[in-house]
Amino acid sequence: MNHLVKFGLAVFAIFIVFSMLSRCSTSSINPSIRAQRAIESETQVVLREKAKGLDLAAVTALAKKAKDAADFERLLNSKEEAVNNLDLNEDLIVDYIKVSEYGSGDHRGFSLSTELSPGEVQEIATIDFQKKEQQVTAQTTGNSSLYGPGNFFHSNFDITDALLLGYIFTQRQPYISPYGYGNYPPNYGRGWYRDSDDSYQNRTTVRNSRSTVSQSSQPKITPPVISPNAEKTAAKARALTTATQSQRSFSSSSSSRPSSSSSFGSSSSSSSSTTRSTSGGFGRSSSSSSSRSGSFSRGGK
Repeated sequence: MNHLVKFGLAVFAIFIVFSMLSRCSTSSINPSIRAQRAIESETQVVLREKAKGLDLAAVTALAKKAKDAADFERLLNSKEEAVNNLDLNEDLIVDYIKVSEYGSGDHRGFSLSTELSPGEVQEIATIDFQKKEQQVTAQTTGNSSLYGPGNFFHSNFDITDALLLGYIFTQRQPYISPYGYGNYPPNYGRGWYRDSDDSYQNRTTVRNSRSTVSQSSQPKITPPVISPNAEKTAAKARALTTATQSQRSFSSSSSSRPSSSSSFGSSSSSSSSTTRSTSGGFGRSSSSSSSRSGSFSRGGK
C-alpha cells in the first residue's frame, strides 16, 4: 500500500513540474512574436471570409459552358451568371477576374487572377485540364492564401462533352487576358455592387445542387503544371494590414517594450495608410453595401 502511495505522489509531482515548465515556456515567448502570431491568425480569417465571394464549385461547372478562354472570362465576369461576387480590395464592387492560359500537350490550365490596383495582381485559383484518350479531368484549385490547403474541385467528362475542350487541346497561341485595372470589356462595364454573403451563398447552393462537380482534399491531377501567377498573393498583404490595425491596442500597451515590438506595429500602420489611400483596402467600412445595387461609374477597380 505504501508503494502505491509513493508512486501516486511521484506521478503527481511530475505532473506539477511539467505544468510549471509549460507555463514558463508560454510566458517566455517574446511579446512581438505573440503579436505576430495573432496577426497571422487574423489574416487567415480575413482572407477566408473574402474568398467566400467566389465559389470554386460554381466556377468549375461554369467552365463547361464556355467555348474558349476568352468566353470563359466573359462568363466569369457576367452579372447575369452571378458566379463572381468577389471583392478582395473591399471597395464594394465585384472584382474583375482575368483568365490566362498555360500548359501544353495533354495538360493545359487557366489561371484566374485579379488586379487589386495597378500592377498589384492576386491569383485566385487555377483550373487544370488533363486529357487521357477521350476522357478529360478538370481540377480547380483555390489559392492556398485565400482558400487554405487541400481545396480541390473535380469534374470528369468526354472530350466531346464541351466546346471548351475542343479549343483547349489545340496548337495555337495561349490566351492572355488583355484587361486589367481600369481597363474592362463592355460586358463588365465599370462593375456592379457585390451581393450580400447570404444571398450569394443561397444562390450558389442551388446552382451546385444541379452540377456534377465534387470536392476533395487530395488532387487528382498530379503534378499540375505550375501557373505563371502562382507566386502572386497581393491580397495577403492587404489582409495583413487589417489584422495589424486590430492589434493597435497591443502595440500601444507595449510601446515601452523593446523596439522590435513597437517598430513592427508602427511600420504596418504606415503601410496600412498608404494602401487605403490608393485602392480602398480591407479596413474600409462596408456598412452601406446592403442598400446599394446595380452598376455605377468609376475610374478603376
